[in-house]
Amino acid sequence: MLVAVRATHEHLDLGVLDALTRDAARIPQVIQEVLAERGAQDALAAQAEGRRPAPPALEGWVVLGTCNRLEAYLDAHRFHDGVDVVVEAVSRTSGLDRDLVSLCFETATEAPVTRHLFEVTSGLRSLVIGEAEIGGQVRGDFEAAREAGHVTTMLHDLFQLAFRYAKRVATEAPVGAAGRSGVAVALDRAAEELEGLEGRRVLVVGTGAYARLGVAELARRGVVDVSVHSGSGRAVAFARRHGVDVVPPGTLAAALRDADLVLACSGRGTSLFPEQLLEAGPTLILDLALHSDLHPLLRHLQDVRVMGLADLASQLEDTAEPALLTAQEIIAEGTAEFRSRQQVRRVDPAMAAMRRSVGESADAEIARLRRETSEDVADQVERSIRRILAKVMHSPAARARRLAEDGHADEYVDAFHTIFGIDISAQREGTDESAGEAAAQLEEGAAAGWMRLDRTVPPRLRPGAAGGLHALIGAPALGAQELAGQGIRGHALAGRGSGCPIDHGAATASSRPRTDHPLGAPS
Repeated sequence: MLVAVRATHEHLDLGVLDALTRDAARIPQVIQEVLAERGAQDALAAQAEGRRPAPPALEGWVVLGTCNRLEAYLDAHRFHDGVDVVVEAVSRTSGLDRDLVSLCFETATEAPVTRHLFEVTSGLRSLVIGEAEIGGQVRGDFEAAREAGHVTTMLHDLFQLAFRYAKRVATEAPVGAAGRSGVAVALDRAAEELEGLEGRRVLVVGTGAYARLGVAELARRGVVDVSVHSGSGRAVAFARRHGVDVVPPGTLAAALRDADLVLACSGRGTSLFPEQLLEAGPTLILDLALHSDLHPLLRHLQDVRVMGLADLASQLEDTAEPALLTAQEIIAEGTAEFRSRQQVRRVDPAMAAMRRSVGESADAEIARLRRETSEDVADQVERSIRRILAKVMHSPAARARRLAEDGHADEYVDAFHTIFGIDISAQREGTDESAGEAAAQLEEGAAAGWMRLDRTVPPRLRPGAAGGLHALIGAPALGAQELAGQGIRGHALAGRGSGCPIDHGAATASSRPRTDHPLGAPS
């Protein structure tokens, strides 16, 4: 069963995403650790109860983490157990309370998941709509999962199709940034603010991917006065590779005062402070890292203008509407192809069982012939039998594929069992029921197929918790205004909060889903 959980800029404040994604690179490994722990616990319980251990909740997983989102795509045996594993993993890596984590995620199964991933990979769900970096980020996270052995056949099909259809969107329906980088769009805005970049002095803070893109884009625009600072000690090597200057140790404050434009993109935490810019002239700072480099008070300095990720959100022109419609059609086609491919895969075990059964009978007959006839005669008869079997098997195999593509895989499997007496339904035991329950619950809770995770999996009761289950669930007892007004830092420190500054109604402008989103409200 295909399941996903997501926390994105479309319904969360970027500060919340920052808290959720702390140490996010460890999430895939921690998921594996949680599964191993729970598998060991179930094995002990199964031994005591005289039953077979249940299969792991998750067969495979791919975790996608960018500056605008944290998402996990799951091949799950059981919906509720599977998403609970992810909640536990994020709680461990971020240090946030489990109940708080579940409040900040949304979840869906099957078709809405496919459509969402295709939109994300195509750049249609980015802050800068149509930006180019997201495709590479998705591919990088997928390849990491594949190398770690976390990718199943279903997840492989899902992501490969996402990459293919993202290319089609980029070539047949370019929208927004039209395949340009988010840094390029940010520099467009900077050029507007500064009335051009020619002759401007630029300071780049950081040496990561955004810094590399920024330096390359500045060079393309003819900006030559560029220096780089890095708290990690990588500035010298970075400057040598990219042909820019290095800010010497201890001179960051002077470099900030001299700069007209600062690209703050290290993501290493606060490294730029108000006192460093008190004597500076007019300065524009592009705050491009989710884990901001800026002290909050920098935004209040008179001559300092800060432009953050939320300020770079795309505003699409009306002329983009035809391209958006074309992009939606392409993604719908990709979603249908993935569904058809998975339906076909559902009959694969039936066909494999049939070939195995027929093959075993043929092998037994050929072995008997070899005992009773000469080797030459047996070889000739074997070739004839193999040719006949290939022709006989071709028709039911082709018919099975057509039925599966038309959505009749279950009927084929049932008929297969009736005719041949081979039952393969056990391979899906425990999955279909969970999938049906999850789909029904999600359909009831959200028309688009996505709903808050805490409304599908109740949080675990804590001994002595005041207020009972209703207080623990939190969100249903609090209005959106109250949720929006509560800070993530207070919850993280107290470890007892149940609310999340998450917008599912009225919230602050920075956390409100964009009404100009090309695909409407978050799906």
